Amino acid sequence: MSEIEIILPEQIDSDLGSRNKIEDLYQNIPEDVSKVVMNFKGVEFMGRSFAQEYLNQKNKATFEVLEINMPDDVQMMFNIILKLNGHL
Repeated sequence: MSEIEIILPEQIDSDLGSRNKIEDLYQNIPEDVSKVVMNFKGVEFMGRSFAQEYLNQKNKATFEVLEINMPDDVQMMFNIILKLNGHL
C-alpha cells in the first residue's frame, strides 16, 4: 500500500486547460499506488474540459484520490461538472 502526492502546477502547469495532460498524468501513476493526493496549491485556472477529464479519470481510477489545497474557483468548476453530469 503506497501513497503519492502530485503537485499539479509542478507536474502539469498552474493553468490547467488541456484534458490530455490529466489523462497522461493518470496513466503514468504506478500500478502499486493505493492513494494519490492531488495538491492544487498554486493552480490559477482550470478549464471545463480539464475538469471533466479529471473527474472521468478519477472515477475510473483503481486507487483512492484525495484533493487538497483546492482554490474556490476550481472547486466551483468541479461542482458545475458534477451537477451537469449527475455526480458522474
